[in-house]
Amino acid sequence: MIIKPDIFTSKAIDSMQTTRHGGQSLKPYDSMNLGIFGGDKMVNENIQLITDVPHKPIFMQQAHSNKVVEYSHIPEHHGQFVADACFTREKNIVCSVLTADCLPVLIADTQASVVAAVHCGWRGLYSDILENTLAELNCDNTDLQCWLGPCISYKPYRVDADFREKFVSKNREFAHCFYLDKKNKWHADLKKIAVTQLEALGVSQITQSPYCTYDNKHLFFSYRRDGETGRMASMIWLK
Repeated sequence: MIIKPDIFTSKAIDSMQTTRHGGQSLKPYDSMNLGIFGGDKMVNENIQLITDVPHKPIFMQQAHSNKVVEYSHIPEHHGQFVADACFTREKNIVCSVLTADCLPVLIADTQASVVAAVHCGWRGLYSDILENTLAELNCDNTDLQCWLGPCISYKPYRVDADFREKFVSKNREFAHCFYLDKKNKWHADLKKIAVTQLEALGVSQITQSPYCTYDNKHLFFSYRRDGETGRMASMIWLK
Protein backbone atom coordinates (compact mmCIF):
# COMPACT_ATOMS: atom_id res chain seq x y z
CA MET A 1 0.00 0.00 0.00
CA ILE A 2 1.27 3.45 -0.92
CA ILE A 3 0.08 7.04 -0.45
CA LYS A 4 0.21 9.47 -3.37
CA PRO A 5 0.82 13.14 -2.50
CA ASP A 6 -1.78 15.31 -4.19
CA ILE A 7 -0.12 18.74 -4.31
CA PHE A 8 2.24 18.34 -7.26
CA THR A 9 0.36 19.71 -10.23
CA SER A 10 2.87 19.05 -13.01
CA LYS A 11 2.57 15.75 -14.86
CA ALA A 12 6.37 15.77 -15.04
CA ILE A 13 6.58 15.09 -11.29
CA ASP A 14 5.82 11.82 -9.57
CA SER A 15 5.97 10.89 -5.90
CA MET A 16 4.91 8.30 -3.36
CA GLN A 17 4.91 7.48 0.33
CA THR A 18 5.15 3.88 1.48
CA THR A 19 3.31 2.43 4.49
CA ARG A 20 4.14 -0.65 6.53
CA HIS A 21 2.02 -2.87 4.23
CA GLY A 22 3.14 -4.97 1.30
CA GLY A 23 6.55 -6.31 2.33
CA GLN A 24 8.14 -9.51 3.58
CA SER A 25 9.65 -8.54 6.93
CA LEU A 26 8.66 -10.28 10.15
CA LYS A 27 7.80 -8.68 13.49
CA PRO A 28 8.72 -6.11 14.73
CA TYR A 29 9.50 -4.92 11.19
CA ASP A 30 6.32 -6.23 9.61
CA SER A 31 6.07 -5.93 6.79
CA MET A 32 7.30 -3.27 4.31
CA ASN A 33 10.35 -2.16 6.27
CA LEU A 34 12.76 -0.10 4.15
CA GLY A 35 15.18 0.75 6.99
CA ILE A 36 18.31 -0.35 5.17
CA PHE A 37 20.60 0.66 8.05
CA GLY A 38 18.85 -1.48 10.67
CA GLY A 39 18.99 -5.16 11.56
CA ASP A 40 16.23 -6.48 9.32
CA LYS A 41 17.61 -8.96 6.79
CA MET A 42 14.56 -8.65 4.51
CA VAL A 43 15.00 -4.96 3.64
CA ASN A 44 16.65 -5.57 0.27
CA GLU A 45 13.81 -7.87 -0.70
CA ASN A 46 11.33 -5.17 0.27
CA ILE A 47 13.16 -2.57 -1.80
CA GLN A 48 12.89 -4.85 -4.82
CA LEU A 49 9.10 -4.87 -4.37
CA ILE A 50 8.86 -1.11 -5.01
CA THR A 51 7.52 -0.59 -8.53
CA ASP A 52 6.59 2.33 -10.76
CA VAL A 53 9.86 4.14 -10.03
CA PRO A 54 12.70 4.95 -12.46
CA HIS A 55 15.09 2.91 -10.29
CA LYS A 56 15.02 1.25 -6.90
CA PRO A 57 15.47 3.93 -4.22
CA ILE A 58 18.94 4.38 -2.74
CA PHE A 59 18.96 5.96 0.68
CA MET A 60 21.19 8.50 2.37
CA GLN A 61 22.66 7.88 5.80
CA GLN A 62 20.49 10.32 7.74
CA ALA A 63 22.14 12.01 10.72
CA HIS A 64 19.58 14.55 12.00
CA SER A 65 21.72 17.26 10.43
CA ASN A 66 21.07 20.30 8.22
CA LYS A 67 23.19 18.96 5.36
CA VAL A 68 21.78 18.95 1.84
CA VAL A 69 23.19 16.94 -1.08
CA GLU A 70 22.54 17.26 -4.82
CA TYR A 71 22.05 14.16 -6.95
CA SER A 72 23.54 14.76 -10.38
CA HIS A 73 23.63 10.99 -10.91
CA ILE A 74 21.92 8.06 -9.27
CA PRO A 75 23.81 7.27 -6.03
CA GLU A 76 25.96 4.16 -6.25
CA HIS A 77 24.97 2.62 -2.91
CA HIS A 78 23.04 3.19 0.30
CA GLY A 79 24.84 5.51 2.68
CA GLN A 80 27.05 7.01 -0.02
CA PHE A 81 25.93 10.41 1.27
CA VAL A 82 25.51 11.42 4.91
CA ALA A 83 22.81 14.08 4.77
CA ASP A 84 19.17 14.74 5.62
CA ALA A 85 17.97 16.30 2.38
CA CYS A 86 18.60 15.51 -1.26
CA PHE A 87 17.55 17.24 -4.45
CA THR A 88 18.00 16.85 -8.18
CA ARG A 89 17.44 18.73 -11.41
CA GLU A 90 17.90 15.57 -13.47
CA LYS A 91 15.14 13.35 -14.77
CA ASN A 92 14.56 9.83 -13.48
CA ILE A 93 16.62 10.17 -10.30
CA VAL A 94 14.65 9.31 -7.16
CA CYS A 95 15.09 11.56 -4.13
CA SER A 96 14.03 9.74 -0.98
CA VAL A 97 14.09 9.86 2.81
CA LEU A 98 13.31 7.32 5.53
CA THR A 99 11.12 8.07 8.54
CA ALA A 100 9.34 6.45 11.49
CA ASP A 101 7.92 9.48 13.38
CA CYS A 102 10.10 12.25 11.92
CA LEU A 103 8.51 14.48 9.30
CA PRO A 104 9.19 13.77 5.61
CA VAL A 105 8.86 16.78 3.31
CA LEU A 106 8.70 16.46 -0.48
CA ILE A 107 9.26 19.60 -2.56
CA ALA A 108 8.97 20.54 -6.22
CA ASP A 109 8.62 23.75 -8.20
CA THR A 110 5.64 24.33 -10.45
CA GLN A 111 7.90 24.35 -13.52
CA ALA A 112 9.10 20.83 -12.69
CA SER A 113 12.74 21.85 -12.86
CA VAL A 114 13.79 20.51 -9.45
CA VAL A 115 12.58 18.15 -6.72
CA ALA A 116 13.75 17.47 -3.17
CA ALA A 117 13.15 15.11 -0.26
CA VAL A 118 13.84 16.27 3.30
CA HIS A 119 14.06 14.36 6.59
CA CYS A 120 12.85 16.67 9.37
CA GLY A 121 13.41 15.50 12.90
CA TRP A 122 13.40 18.16 15.58
CA ARG A 123 17.17 18.59 15.33
CA GLY A 124 16.97 19.16 11.59
CA LEU A 125 14.12 21.62 11.94
CA TYR A 126 15.97 23.47 14.70
CA SER A 127 19.12 23.69 12.59
CA ASP A 128 17.22 24.96 9.52
CA ILE A 129 17.30 21.93 7.22
CA LEU A 130 14.32 23.33 5.29
CA GLU A 131 15.88 26.76 4.82
CA ASN A 132 19.13 25.17 3.67
CA THR A 133 17.27 22.98 1.18
CA LEU A 134 15.34 25.87 -0.32
CA ALA A 135 18.55 27.88 -0.65
CA GLU A 136 20.09 25.03 -2.66
CA LEU A 137 17.04 24.77 -4.91
CA ASN A 138 17.58 28.41 -5.92
CA CYS A 139 13.95 28.91 -6.96
CA ASP A 140 11.35 31.56 -6.38
CA ASN A 141 9.91 30.12 -3.18
CA THR A 142 6.42 31.24 -4.18
CA ASP A 143 6.66 28.66 -6.99
CA LEU A 144 7.43 25.78 -4.64
CA GLN A 145 4.93 23.10 -3.66
CA CYS A 146 5.58 21.24 -0.40
CA TRP A 147 4.00 18.06 0.89
CA LEU A 148 4.33 17.22 4.59
CA GLY A 149 4.01 13.50 5.04
CA PRO A 150 2.93 11.28 7.95
CA CYS A 151 4.76 11.93 11.21
CA ILE A 152 4.11 11.84 14.93
CA SER A 153 1.38 14.31 15.92
CA TYR A 154 1.62 16.68 18.85
CA LYS A 155 -0.53 14.66 21.27
CA PRO A 156 1.88 11.71 21.66
CA TYR A 157 4.98 13.87 21.15
CA ARG A 158 5.67 14.98 24.70
CA VAL A 159 8.73 17.19 25.27
CA ASP A 160 10.17 19.00 28.26
CA ALA A 161 10.18 22.72 28.98
CA ASP A 162 13.82 23.09 27.97
CA PHE A 163 13.01 21.61 24.56
CA ARG A 164 10.29 24.20 24.03
CA GLU A 165 12.48 27.04 25.27
CA LYS A 166 15.19 26.03 22.82
CA PHE A 167 12.84 26.66 19.89
CA VAL A 168 11.08 29.71 21.29
CA SER A 169 14.39 31.38 22.11
CA LYS A 170 15.39 30.87 18.49
CA ASN A 171 12.13 32.32 17.15
CA ARG A 172 9.14 33.57 19.14
CA GLU A 173 6.88 32.43 16.28
CA PHE A 174 7.46 28.84 17.42
CA ALA A 175 5.52 29.46 20.63
CA HIS A 176 2.25 28.48 18.94
CA CYS A 177 3.80 25.13 17.91
CA PHE A 178 3.76 23.82 21.48
CA TYR A 179 0.82 22.80 23.66
CA LEU A 180 0.54 22.45 27.43
CA ASP A 181 -1.68 19.58 28.55
CA LYS A 182 -3.78 19.22 31.69
CA LYS A 183 -0.85 17.56 33.47
CA ASN A 184 1.33 20.60 32.76
CA LYS A 185 3.39 18.70 30.17
CA TRP A 186 4.51 20.20 26.86
CA HIS A 187 3.85 18.69 23.44
CA ALA A 188 5.52 19.66 20.14
CA ASP A 189 3.90 19.89 16.70
CA LEU A 190 6.55 19.07 14.08
CA LYS A 191 4.26 19.89 11.16
CA LYS A 192 3.39 23.30 12.58
CA ILE A 193 7.08 24.07 13.12
CA ALA A 194 7.77 23.13 9.49
CA VAL A 195 4.84 25.18 8.18
CA THR A 196 5.96 28.19 10.24
CA GLN A 197 9.42 27.94 8.72
CA LEU A 198 8.19 27.40 5.16
CA GLU A 199 5.72 30.28 5.29
CA ALA A 200 8.42 32.59 6.66
CA LEU A 201 10.49 31.65 3.60
CA GLY A 202 7.67 32.62 1.24
CA VAL A 203 6.19 29.19 0.56
CA SER A 204 2.41 29.21 0.44
CA GLN A 205 1.60 26.00 -1.47
CA ILE A 206 1.70 23.49 1.37
CA THR A 207 -0.39 20.39 2.03
CA GLN A 208 -0.22 18.06 5.01
CA SER A 209 -0.92 14.37 5.33
CA PRO A 210 -3.59 13.89 8.02
CA TYR A 211 -1.92 10.77 9.44
CA CYS A 212 -0.12 10.39 12.77
CA THR A 213 2.46 7.60 12.67
CA TYR A 214 2.14 6.95 16.41
CA ASP A 215 -1.66 6.64 16.39
CA ASN A 216 -1.96 4.52 13.24
CA LYS A 217 -0.12 1.31 14.07
CA HIS A 218 -1.87 -0.59 11.29
CA LEU A 219 -0.42 1.78 8.66
CA PHE A 220 2.87 3.16 9.93
CA PHE A 221 6.01 2.36 11.84
CA SER A 222 6.63 4.54 14.91
CA TYR A 223 9.91 4.65 16.81
CA ARG A 224 8.44 6.42 19.82
CA ARG A 225 5.58 3.92 20.04
CA ASP A 226 7.50 0.69 19.42
CA GLY A 227 11.22 1.33 19.87
CA GLU A 228 12.62 -1.35 17.56
CA THR A 229 10.69 -0.87 14.36
CA GLY A 230 10.86 -0.34 10.60
CA ARG A 231 11.01 2.70 8.34
CA MET A 232 8.80 4.13 5.60
CA ALA A 233 10.11 5.91 2.50
CA SER A 234 8.99 9.18 0.92
CA MET A 235 10.07 9.50 -2.71
CA ILE A 236 9.89 12.11 -5.48
CA TRP A 237 11.38 12.38 -8.97
CA LEU A 238 11.20 14.20 -12.28
CA LYS A 239 9.80 12.12 -15.11
